Amino acid sequence: MNKKLKRWTFLDTLNGILFVVVVLFFLDFQNNSTMSWILLAVFLFWLITVILRNVMISKIEKDPDHPLHKVQTNQHTEIKK
Repeated sequence: MNKKLKRWTFLDTLNGILFVVVVLFFLDFQNNSTMSWILLAVFLFWLITVILRNVMISKIEKDPDHPLHKVQTNQHTEIKK
C-alpha cells in the first residue's frame, strides 16, 4: 500500500532549523565566499524540492484519475468479504 505524501516532514523541519543557523552564523562572503555559495545552493535546492513536492501533491489531490489520488485524499475503498 502507498503512503500518503506529506507536505512538510520532520526532515524539512531540521533543514529549516539548519538553514537559520547557517544564515545567522556561518555565511561569510568576505572570508569564505565559496563555502557560503555552496551552502546557499544546497538550501536553495532543498527549498525548491519542498515547493515542487507541494505542487505535485496539489496536482494529485485535484486529479481524480491520478493513481495516488485516493491515497492523498484518504478515499480508500475496501472490499468487504
